[in-house]
Amino acid sequence: MVRKLHPHIAKDLREFLSENNISTKKLVIDLEAETIEDFDDYSVDDILSVAGILKPGEAQQLLDHIHESREGWGK
Repeated sequence: MVRKLHPHIAKDLREFLSENNISTKKLVIDLEAETIEDFDDYSVDDILSVAGILKPGEAQQLLDHIHESREGWGK
C-alpha cells in the first residue's frame, strides 16, 4: 500500500537521508531489521525473475519502460 507523506515529514526524511549520504529516491525502510534498501538499482536478473524468459533485446526495452514509468514517483 502506498501512502502520501506529510510535506514536513518528507522534508525531514530528505534531510536525514542527505546527512547519511543516501541519495537514492526510492527506498524500503524495514524498522524491524533496522535497514534501508535502495531500489534505484535495476538489473536484468531482477527483470527476468519477474518477466520470465525474454528474447534478445527485450530485457533492455523492459528496463527502459520501467525507468520511464517510474520517473514521476516521489515528485
